[in-house]
Amino acid sequence: MKKKNDRSCERILSILSFLILVEGLVVLASSESTYSAAYAQTVSWPTYLGSNARTGYNGAETLINLQTASNLKMLWMRATQGAIDSQPVVTNDMVFWGGHDGFEHASSITDGTDIWATDLGHSANNCTNRQHGITSTATVTTVQINGISTLVDFVAGDSAVFYALDANSGNILWQTPLGIERNSYIYDSPAVYNGSVYIGLAALGQCPVSQGKMYQLDTSTGTIQNVYTDDIGNCTGGDIWGSPTIDETAGTLYFVTGDAFQSTCSNHGNQFDAIVELNANDLSYIVSWQIPRNQRTVDGDFGSTPTLFDATINGVLHHMVGVPNKNGIYYAFDRFKISAGPLWQDNLAIGGADPPSGGGSISSSSWDGTTLYAAAGNTVINGVKCSGSIRALDPATGQFNWQVCLHASVLAALMTVPGLIVTVTNNSMLFVLNSMNGNTLFKFHDGTGSKSHFWASPTIVNGELYEGNTDGNLYAFGP
Repeated sequence: MKKKNDRSCERILSILSFLILVEGLVVLASSESTYSAAYAQTVSWPTYLGSNARTGYNGAETLINLQTASNLKMLWMRATQGAIDSQPVVTNDMVFWGGHDGFEHASSITDGTDIWATDLGHSANNCTNRQHGITSTATVTTVQINGISTLVDFVAGDSAVFYALDANSGNILWQTPLGIERNSYIYDSPAVYNGSVYIGLAALGQCPVSQGKMYQLDTSTGTIQNVYTDDIGNCTGGDIWGSPTIDETAGTLYFVTGDAFQSTCSNHGNQFDAIVELNANDLSYIVSWQIPRNQRTVDGDFGSTPTLFDATINGVLHHMVGVPNKNGIYYAFDRFKISAGPLWQDNLAIGGADPPSGGGSISSSSWDGTTLYAAAGNTVINGVKCSGSIRALDPATGQFNWQVCLHASVLAALMTVPGLIVTVTNNSMLFVLNSMNGNTLFKFHDGTGSKSHFWASPTIVNGELYEGNTDGNLYAFGP
């Protein structure tokens, strides 16, 4: 999950702003590589953007398709008291989601009624006294707890406390504080891999500025195994508010940072406003790449989550990682040669510090095995000024296959299924588009008032489309 605007202290996004290999839940079928989520066959959506590769693609979806998308209708709506900007996670006939009232929910996929709801707390930050509860999207998977295979909901709560909940009852199995109350916050979503759970730490609205960290915890006990901080020692800054991405074949972890201008150090080092690669087994540093000074903007954070994808360039297959920045540029790297810089880059939007107002991009991209999809804020398409956009990109060159002009910025990550792409905008519009040409097949507007924004990433699984709103409404649509 991710913050929206440092200046207004509104860091709210599922962001975090995404298919994880879950025992008994996900079956992989890949013709090239085990980490290529484009070939995944899923019966669940167990984590943010679907997998540790964070592709945002559900290749097994058949019920919501090119023929049925235009017939989508609301199946149910669930109203709550807290803003929702976490992506709904679906498994075991339950939808898991959290809100800023502090409750993590497991609800029935049939009508949205709660099977359980656990209060993980909510509080205000030091700037605005605005309520913050759960921004983090859960990861739900089976792990060993006290020698027993247990379906666990891993999620971050208030005051930078990280929790493992029994996914069938909501009971707290363990909890580990990772930050300081009212100073630190967890916007991002966990990745579970090889007996560890990975989660990043940020400041709560930069009030005050704190030090960004990446944690590795034992899934069974919550014991902190390793902690990674930036290369400046005890300096503040370098917030991590996009989620960790893991190449499970290589055993490497990727994340992005921000806040060079907020750092207390005169020398910001090379891991602020950067993409960083670590060893997943111990969080040891491998390499990083920092945005060049001539491309930086004020408050030019990386605020999204890296996407793993593949591209054949000049006859050579490259395993890639891509991510946008608030400067409006999408960067695409060979993931094994990150320090060499991007193989290509695209200008998606006019850079700016305030993504809700259209500055740059904090929307995580999606990869369907053939095409990369990216969204952003203020831009110009065919001479027309657009408050937002969505584009289909050639993974080898970044060339735009098609472009769609939108009337508001896109903050949430994108979701794709065969033939379709789903995006939501800051003015509470939900669009289902034909992924071949960008034509709109279905749209929905949550017009409930000034508090209505779609900042949560949509989820499509097993014939239902789920989406949460900052007005506290959780929706389910189906054909």
